[in-house]
Amino acid sequence: MTSSMSTILIFGGTGGIGEAFTRSFHKMGKRVITTGRRSARLAALAAELPGLETYTMDNSDISGLAGHVETILTKYPDIDTVWVNSGIQYQGDFKSLDTFSDEKIITEMNTNLTAPIVLARHFVPHLLSLKREANFLITSSGLGFVPMALFPVYCPTKAGVHAFLVGLRESLAGTNVNVIEIAPPYVRTDLDAANRLDKLVTPMELGVYTEKTLEILSQPASEIKEAGVGFAEMVARKWREAYGPVLRTRHSRG
Repeated sequence: MTSSMSTILIFGGTGGIGEAFTRSFHKMGKRVITTGRRSARLAALAAELPGLETYTMDNSDISGLAGHVETILTKYPDIDTVWVNSGIQYQGDFKSLDTFSDEKIITEMNTNLTAPIVLARHFVPHLLSLKREANFLITSSGLGFVPMALFPVYCPTKAGVHAFLVGLRESLAGTNVNVIEIAPPYVRTDLDAANRLDKLVTPMELGVYTEKTLEILSQPASEIKEAGVGFAEMVARKWREAYGPVLRTRHSRG
């Protein structure tokens, strides 16, 4: 699949998984455009990685997404791979009004689920217009398959990403666009900086995770649906075993 990725747009590339793959694809000689909210961090990455293109934006600003997409595609019309990686994770519960807030719920839902769906709406027609192999990816999570009570909003947003991508893949069957779900396990990044779970689960090191995922992405895209690693690979495989036969009766690429 990586052979079909020439000009790659990564949403959320200023840290964690997004930054790791920004660096990896840049090292491969791909043209990479990476986005993020932190303009200073983007500038530092661009200074370190010659040729890296950057674009400052906030995915939680849903009303501004269409304009950002138009600007990006005008400047980079050869984008053939879009990877929506940006996400946030809040810990809390619903036992009282003090442990969460409406603002956090809305921001987490918008960033993790609404924004990726809106971005898909605006980017998929462009990818189809290329008339050559193209790719659309969203990062989900093993917690989208098996939720955890500590993250009452994050888990359903990632379950929603999975469901959306299954449907999108089916709707694009037979076209030039590959739809891939990137499903990480618990990886040591800044995503959960305020909610470390090291005492419960040992996180996978970011370098190890990146290497394992790149191995998956080296396969033909037609063989990849949920690109899961570790725990996420196990739960995604179990989901496929349970529901794959149902999907296959509807469409071969579901």
